[in-house]
Amino acid sequence: MDAAAVPSSAAKFPSYVDAVLRHAAHDPFLPAIGTDNGILSYGQLAQAIVGALVNCERAGITKGMVVGLVVEDAIWHITLVCALHRLGAVSVSLGPGEAGLELGMGAILCDRSRPQGFGGQLIEVKPDWFAMPAVDFSQLPIATLGRNDLCRIALSSGTTGAPKAIAMSPEILWHRFTTYGMRGRFSRSKKILCGPQLRSHFGFAVAFSALIAGKMVCFTNSADATVPVISYFGIDLAVISVHQLTELADVQRRNFGGLSTLREIQAGGSKISDALFNKIRSSVACPVLNTYASTEAGTAALGSIEALGELRERGAVGFLVPWADVTSCDEDGQQLPADTIGNLRVSAIGMAPTYVPGMTVVEEPAAFYPGDIGFVTKDKLLYIEGRTSELINIGGNKIAPERIEKVVMECPGVRDAAAYAVTGKTELPQVVVAVLAGEGFDPKAVMMRCGERLGVLTPSVIRVVNEIPRSVTGKIMYEKLRSQIG
Repeated sequence: MDAAAVPSSAAKFPSYVDAVLRHAAHDPFLPAIGTDNGILSYGQLAQAIVGALVNCERAGITKGMVVGLVVEDAIWHITLVCALHRLGAVSVSLGPGEAGLELGMGAILCDRSRPQGFGGQLIEVKPDWFAMPAVDFSQLPIATLGRNDLCRIALSSGTTGAPKAIAMSPEILWHRFTTYGMRGRFSRSKKILCGPQLRSHFGFAVAFSALIAGKMVCFTNSADATVPVISYFGIDLAVISVHQLTELADVQRRNFGGLSTLREIQAGGSKISDALFNKIRSSVACPVLNTYASTEAGTAALGSIEALGELRERGAVGFLVPWADVTSCDEDGQQLPADTIGNLRVSAIGMAPTYVPGMTVVEEPAAFYPGDIGFVTKDKLLYIEGRTSELINIGGNKIAPERIEKVVMECPGVRDAAAYAVTGKTELPQVVVAVLAGEGFDPKAVMMRCGERLGVLTPSVIRVVNEIPRSVTGKIMYEKLRSQIG
């Protein structure tokens, strides 16, 4: 058959795993992964991939099988993703409590945590899985994947906070990895801190965007270890959630020093408040970029806090990136003029659809509604007003919970806050604020400040909690919070 007659969907598509292996062949001593426990070179990573591939084959994993990964160790996790992709299997990264999701999984690979609720084959991963003698990479089995073949499932929190499965193809992943290299200083950086967990698509995208470019990607197991890891490895870019940015600021204030190598911080998942920005600016001199992204559409907007300036007070989160378009729409899905508030609709390179069990071919959707309310100016500056599902309506006065949280976070002694509405005994809605309190917290002072700034939307109740539940990307899980404290 003539090569031109081969359908593009069936033709072999460039593999991100092949890119990693090429770096190993070119310079096996090049540092690939850094953790609290040390460094793994590209050569060592390649050998580990060989071992994982052989053991996955022995376990009966074949092309097209959906395989869950409940693997906490970052090096093992990355290695297994590479091995599964080279075999043509479909990987999905999970938390221990997500093993019961209906994803059509044929097996789950796990290390420390034993997943619950899965009735299929559980395969325990051990250190000897990754120890193999040197081999010729050209002799390793490799599955032929078309550009639209299903090869990865990612979990998004969706608009409800419940896990939502998203389908990825080799083409979608390639688009995501290459566009990540266009975010801020990503392409110029050599050592990158990956803040999001690998079970998040954002952690997966950061890690492999770095590895296919021959960079070093680093991970930490705790907030307290972040500053020492950045200092020890000389990390120049940190890609983290806004919640992790808060933790980094707190750790840096307790242990000043060690972040002088950072040249940029990219933080996403929510807005960066003035209180947080002032806290981080007091100890870190590098630029801070706020990013707006989703699992379904990738990065859509970003902008430095300094460049956005006072516009952040109105909800500005960043300028649209060249590979994405965001518009506001009415309730019928009709596009609204610039500067008009509506339901946001995103179109971008590398759009990913919802995964349905049994799916083998991935067709990219034309657009995605992330569940946010906002608008875009004529200058392509994106403003977010709030989530459609979380808007607080008190007597016809509507407000996004972030606006209330921002006021509360400005108060002394407030380490974290989450606002939401509940129906009180009078059958009328009232605002509740959950607060993670620190030294100097005074609930009366918080209520007084809210009264001055929020008027009728002042919280009726302030509840001190031990933790505010957040997703792997740092977003507040409001439904879980409601169920915990009412």
